[in-house]
Amino acid sequence: MKKLMLAAGFGGIILFGASPSALAQAGHASELKYGKYGCTASKYRGGFYEYTPRGSFTINKNGTYTYQGFEKPSAGKFSVDKTGNLLFSGGYLDKGKAEKIDRPNKFFLVFPTNPDNRWTCSCTDK
Repeated sequence: MKKLMLAAGFGGIILFGASPSALAQAGHASELKYGKYGCTASKYRGGFYEYTPRGSFTINKNGTYTYQGFEKPSAGKFSVDKTGNLLFSGGYLDKGKAEKIDRPNKFFLVFPTNPDNRWTCSCTDK
């Protein structure tokens, strides 16, 4: 296992012993806001958009998530890809992807069992 060492001087940071992909993933993971994300489905119907709450998921620093949209919460794991998207494995969001969008702490979520095609999820923790 490679060790990541940091050395700071003259306002710069030098990283030793880490692969470029590990650095990219670590950089995006550090930008990620951990906490609770509320999700909403939107549907265009009759000239208007309908917004339906679809529960929430909580992402934790240890790489796990919990979806709270049912009576009994569903848990799994997540990872962050090089562009900052969340990739879910296990639990209700299994094989899902929360794609980072142009607003801070906001994602478009798609997953195989999603009845509404795509949800918008935003961080609710301040």
